Amino acid sequence: MSLENLAIELRDRFAPHALIDGAGLDSYHKATSGHERSIPLVVRPTTVEEVQTLVLAARRHNTPLYPISSGKNWGLGSRLPVTSGNVVVDLGAMDEIGPVDERYGVVMVRPGVTQAQLAAHLAKTGSRFFLDVTGSGADTSVVGNTLERGVAYNTLRAEQVVSVEVVLGTGEVIKTGFAHFPESKIGPLCRFGIGPDLGGLFLQSNLGIVVGLTIKLLPRPAAQAMFLVSLSAADLPAFFEAMRDLVQEGSLDSIVHVGNRRRSEITLTPLIYRQLVAAGLPASRAAAQAIADKQMRGQWSAIGVVAGTPGHVAQSQRRVRARLGRFGRVRFMTPARLDLAKRVSRLPGLGGLRMFLLGVEPLLRLPTGVPTSEALHSVYWPSVDRSDYADNPDLGAGGIAFSAPVIPLDGPTIRAAVEATDRVGASFGFTPAVTLNLMNDRTLEGVVSIDFSRADSARRQQAKECLRALNRAYFDLGCTPYRIDIDNMDLVLRPDDPFWTTVRSLKQALDPDGIIAPGRYSL
Repeated sequence: MSLENLAIELRDRFAPHALIDGAGLDSYHKATSGHERSIPLVVRPTTVEEVQTLVLAARRHNTPLYPISSGKNWGLGSRLPVTSGNVVVDLGAMDEIGPVDERYGVVMVRPGVTQAQLAAHLAKTGSRFFLDVTGSGADTSVVGNTLERGVAYNTLRAEQVVSVEVVLGTGEVIKTGFAHFPESKIGPLCRFGIGPDLGGLFLQSNLGIVVGLTIKLLPRPAAQAMFLVSLSAADLPAFFEAMRDLVQEGSLDSIVHVGNRRRSEITLTPLIYRQLVAAGLPASRAAAQAIADKQMRGQWSAIGVVAGTPGHVAQSQRRVRARLGRFGRVRFMTPARLDLAKRVSRLPGLGGLRMFLLGVEPLLRLPTGVPTSEALHSVYWPSVDRSDYADNPDLGAGGIAFSAPVIPLDGPTIRAAVEATDRVGASFGFTPAVTLNLMNDRTLEGVVSIDFSRADSARRQQAKECLRALNRAYFDLGCTPYRIDIDNMDLVLRPDDPFWTTVRSLKQALDPDGIIAPGRYSL
């Protein structure tokens, strides 16, 4: 391996600002999860051809590359590679948005395109389609989150992929599905081409560098209503089984997000606190928490959406109330009702309600395709009241680490997973924040986080140990994580498993020198 010779060659081939080293690497080494790795160099290509040039140069000099989109893999490693010594390939400058097909609702995006950029583009062009967003931050990469199989508010992002454009470890560029036929009219329309389906190989893998995705957008519905339910921990298993029935009968087709009290505390309270400050009212953590507690009274809180024609939405609301009403009050909120509630909350005695509505409004608009970074305040809130780096937790003092188990939609298993989460967290002195997202009528995505101060080295180590123990507990329960942080890859990669040995064989074929992201979801 000759990093020095690679750097010399790249300086001849790339613009000076495309290479980052020395002090410029400081921000790349920071991770809100507390992970630590050494990065010797960052390269920021702007075109597919430059990515090819970089890959071929890395082959010649036998130097590993670690591609990132925006690098906002918060809680799982951020921009850090699995192993030290990788040259980070920052694709953030590749921010092309292709033409939006208004007939079919598809668009090609490069890795640097953020949720905010694509949403703004669709709004500016008056598109009848919208991007299904996640709550992870407005400036997160659409491609990056999709490759990690992220879960949005209406769909599973991996299921929205039509075709993938990839630079292989050989320097070759391939397109999946029908997209590799230049004359094909269905390349951007149909995921499954003729022959083997290669598209899935490049999600959550190190078999190539993804430089473009063609994805499906969602049509803006004629009507839409969000619903909120507060419920007890004891009712949680039965609640999810009732939602399974709603999905199977066709009354519900969104990704319902159900969070525990800790999730609500760290997510909603800082937003209310900020509204109190902005209004010039007495602001304290206790005051903000009291407002949140009054509005979100249950141990768990659910938010979902029903959308479609006005008739379908009305019928779905009736069915949701009928099925879920026994667990707690089901409150429906449309944009018009939200605006009315804000006007009413100006009346005397309703100041707390107004602060709550103003605080949570950005979160309530997420299911409609309006991205926001408001939930990122939850990272610093357990440690401090304010942060200058709320939009980029890697630069702030707050620490957060994630585990992401997939849980079968089975009452006893849901109960066991929640109990294991609380038990393991408590054994290390943490109260995990948990969100359970209804992926379909079979499974839940668990988003489990532990928060800590990164300034406390002992607490960072405890968080690392707790995260590993949580992942082990989920494996033991059969609730296998579908994403894993860079320190726990070994829990997933089993050398005697034919699945992983097959992946290794594919790696040897597509990246024969093993230069792309060594150790990332691959032996």
